[in-house]
Amino acid sequence: MSDRFDILRSWIRTAADRAIDRATGTRLATATRRALERLTQQLWRLSDDALTTAAAHAEGVDSAMVACRRGRIFVDASLTSGQEVQFSLAPLSVRFAPRGAKEISFDVEPPGAFDHSIVGAIAACIARATWPMILPPDIREMGSAIVERESAGRVRVDLRTVPAVRRFASRGTAAMILDVLELESIRVERGALALKLKLPQLAP
Repeated sequence: MSDRFDILRSWIRTAADRAIDRATGTRLATATRRALERLTQQLWRLSDDALTTAAAHAEGVDSAMVACRRGRIFVDASLTSGQEVQFSLAPLSVRFAPRGAKEISFDVEPPGAFDHSIVGAIAACIARATWPMILPPDIREMGSAIVERESAGRVRVDLRTVPAVRRFASRGTAAMILDVLELESIRVERGALALKLKLPQLAP
């Protein structure tokens, strides 16, 4: 168990170091603050810009805009088919089972009016924030999670279905990290999605 935690500490600290090394000027202060926040408060924020980028690169999407406000994630997108979609998501639950599902459920408004690819891309963005070691920092292609409809107004996503997560989990003992580093909760703030992470003790 201690070896597994040592590996995890190394990955997280390396990710923080890379973020700081890439930053300059005022960006250095921002990167440092966010890295410290992630390590000490176990909190990470996905900005509207990050979510918009993920949605805009989803399969079948021509352009998209994502905005977090009033407790919901609002999506306005144009699809390559010519269709326009507008919908919003509200995080309902997070369920991480040991050696099992890593699921997020969302309420959808209006019921049934959502694009699977966009929801899957947003989920992939959440997966990368939860497990930053699954891809090198200069690689942006995550793939999209599989989205399952539970009802007209509710969908469920298992983060293990994100292609980058599947590839990472196939690397022998690397799969154990997915159980050690968990997503505890999701909260929508103005301008960002706040992820509360559940980490093991990181002190030496």
